[in-house]
Amino acid sequence: MKEGCKYSTEEKIFYVDCNAKADIVLTIGGLDYTIESANTIIKVEDGICILAVFPYMSWYPPYWILGDPFIRQFCNIHDMENKRIGFAKSLQQ
Repeated sequence: MKEGCKYSTEEKIFYVDCNAKADIVLTIGGLDYTIESANTIIKVEDGICILAVFPYMSWYPPYWILGDPFIRQFCNIHDMENKRIGFAKSLQQ
């Protein structure tokens, strides 16, 4: 899979080369947030890896479940009183 990733319609996941650089940049509120490969690629067994971000198919529009990769990369700060959320880079090692 040197060309990139391959989507399995049966399993509904993306298979990706375990050595790939799969950084994902999201723009939220005009700011870019980069989720690094260490958080976007999961090794499921020797030589087989999957992309940890996947689409959620709904009627309209398509959504993306960010889940663990985003949470590992960024701390989420919820300000319920002011109805806002903020993100800070995590100190993971």
